Amino acid sequence: MELHCDTCGQVRIFEKPACADHPRSSCPDRACTTCGAAIVVAPVILLMDRRARVTLRRAA
Repeated sequence: MELHCDTCGQVRIFEKPACADHPRSSCPDRACTTCGAAIVVAPVILLMDRRARVTLRRAA
């Protein structure tokens, strides 16, 4: 897969590295074959603020 590498500053070939600590057979991450820079591919997690909203009012 060809992606833009920020470290190299050019489009480079990226491949999946093998990793033993990941529950699946291979990591979801990609590594640049030229310099070794990694791109971490992770699911998007939405963080929601669950605190009550505060309404500000002007003093009369």
